[in-house]
Amino acid sequence: MKSFAFVLALTFVVAVYGLTEEQKEKIKAYHKDCSASSGVNQDLITKARKGEFVEDPKLMEHLFCFSKKAGFQNEAGDIQTDVIKAKLGAEIKDSATVDQLIKKCAIKKATPQKTAFDTIKCYYESTPQHISLA
Repeated sequence: MKSFAFVLALTFVVAVYGLTEEQKEKIKAYHKDCSASSGVNQDLITKARKGEFVEDPKLMEHLFCFSKKAGFQNEAGDIQTDVIKAKLGAEIKDSATVDQLIKKCAIKKATPQKTAFDTIKCYYESTPQHISLA
């Protein structure tokens, strides 16, 4: 699926069916920018690509950076449910399924970084197929 919300599961793994080259390039650019600004250990990204999400502050910062760039969270860390819903809805034609996924995964936590981390992890665990972009 090309939905950017799944791309959120994301920075590293994406359920990709018909993702355009432009979208792939944006994702790679977001990853590169966020890696540089967060200083995340690339081994943690490799693990996340395989579904092993280590609760590391730099990884969490990386995911928050990506989430902001994708429009899923604003600068304050608030979840942008309408953006997520619109992007998910473009791929998942069943609005009840979209609403369920958002209700399950897009939950505000104590910090914006923890929100991004947990949301991405939940999307990863809740989507059936993942293809590495890097």
